[in-house]
Amino acid sequence: MPSRIEQSLTRAETLAASACLVAMLVLSLLEIGARNFFHSGIPGASTLIQYLVLWVSFLGAVVAVRERHIKIDIATHLISEAWRNRLERPIFIFCTLVCGTLFWHAVRFWHDEWLNVSSDDKWIAAMGIIFPVSFCLLSLHFALRVIIGPRSARRVK
Repeated sequence: MPSRIEQSLTRAETLAASACLVAMLVLSLLEIGARNFFHSGIPGASTLIQYLVLWVSFLGAVVAVRERHIKIDIATHLISEAWRNRLERPIFIFCTLVCGTLFWHAVRFWHDEWLNVSSDDKWIAAMGIIFPVSFCLLSLHFALRVIIGPRSARRVK
């Protein structure tokens, strides 16, 4: 059951990241066309494109955690595979706690921004929801990995 949840989440996240990438590219092309042919741009397009870059990168990071987490540590090369397998769950627990803490603070930051932004800029504040959403998804993926267990090198495709 947890692995099905993880697979469904990954599909939804990949679809959302792809949709944001396509929207970003289409909006950029429309903006270029509007500037070249009509000598004016699309109002708010550059701000929306900037936030779409954030959406694509943060959702891409979430998908990357599921697919093949980047590990930058020397210790994994110095210890045996048995120890690596023993340490994976505690490391995933630590990652869950770190991402959960970042999620909590991102929610607080986003909520504060939402309350203090003018009504004309609410849509910009709404786009900032990617920060708490991405940290929540990262935390969820790490928590699911604690439950599911480590992926051995043989199981990773």
